[in-house]
Amino acid sequence: MRAWFNTQSDVMRASFFALFAAILAACFTLTIRYATEELHPYQAVFLRFAFGLILILPMVMKRGIGSLATKRLPLFGLRGVLSAAEMCLWFMAVLYLPLAEATTLNFTVPLFGTILAAVILREQVRIHRWLAIVIGFVGVALIIQPGSDTMQAASILPIAAAICMASAGLITKRLVVTESTTSLLFYLMIITTPVSLIPALFVWQTPSWSALGLMAVAALMMNVMQVCNVKALQLADYSFFVGFSYLRLPIIAVLALILFGEVPDIWILPGGAMIIGAAIYVALRERKLAKAR
Repeated sequence: MRAWFNTQSDVMRASFFALFAAILAACFTLTIRYATEELHPYQAVFLRFAFGLILILPMVMKRGIGSLATKRLPLFGLRGVLSAAEMCLWFMAVLYLPLAEATTLNFTVPLFGTILAAVILREQVRIHRWLAIVIGFVGVALIIQPGSDTMQAASILPIAAAICMASAGLITKRLVVTESTTSLLFYLMIITTPVSLIPALFVWQTPSWSALGLMAVAALMMNVMQVCNVKALQLADYSFFVGFSYLRLPIIAVLALILFGEVPDIWILPGGAMIIGAAIYVALRERKLAKAR
C-alpha cells in the first residue's frame, strides 16, 4: 500500500493528507461535543493537553533534550497562555452552540490575524484585504444577527477563540524562524497543561474511563492532524492546501445532523460563504505577498 501511495503524484498525495486532516478536525470537534456532555470544558481542555504532552514525549526522547534549547521562553509562555484560552473558549462553543455555527464563526481566524498583524506588527494591509475583512464580518453578522431575538450570547465564544488563535498564530510565525518543530510542540504542551489545570481544578470531577478514552483519542487525532498538515504543505503549495481546511464545515454539518439532529440555520450558508471566501482571499493574498518578499 505504501509503495503504491508513493508512486502517486505530489498533488494526489497532498490531497489525501489535506482531506484526512479536515476529516480529523471534524471528528475532533464531534469527540469534544461527546466528552463535554460529561466533562466541564475546562477539565476537557486540561485532559486534551495532558494527553497531548504524553504523546509528544517519544518524539522528544528520540530527538534528545538538546533539541529543546531556546532563548525565547517568554514568547513560548505567551503562546501557551493564548492557546489554552483559545481551547477553553472553543470547547465551550462546541458545547453550547450548534456545531455548524461554531465552526463557521471560528473560520474568522485569518481575518483577525490580518487585523492584529496590521495593529501590532505594523504590517501594511492594502484596500483589497480590508474589503475582504469587511465582507467576512458581514457574514458573521448574518449568522449571529446582533440585536435580534435569535442571537445567542454563546456566539461570541468561537469569535473570541478565533482572536486568541490568531494572536497565538502571530507568535508562532516568529518562533518558526528559529525554533524546531519538536520545540514548538513540546513547549506548547508543557505550558498549556499546567495553565489549563488551574481553571480545571475549580470544576474537577472524577472522569469516567469513557471520558478519558474520548480525550485520549481527541489528543491523538490532533497530533495526527498536525502531521498531515505538514505533509500536505511539503507536497503542495499553500494555495492548493488552504481550501481543504474548510471541508470540515460540510463534514461537521452532516455528522451533526445525523448524530445530534442539528439542522443548520438558514443564514449559515450565505454567512459562511462570505466568511470562507474572505478568509481564503486573505490567506492567498498573504501567501502571495510573502513570496514577493
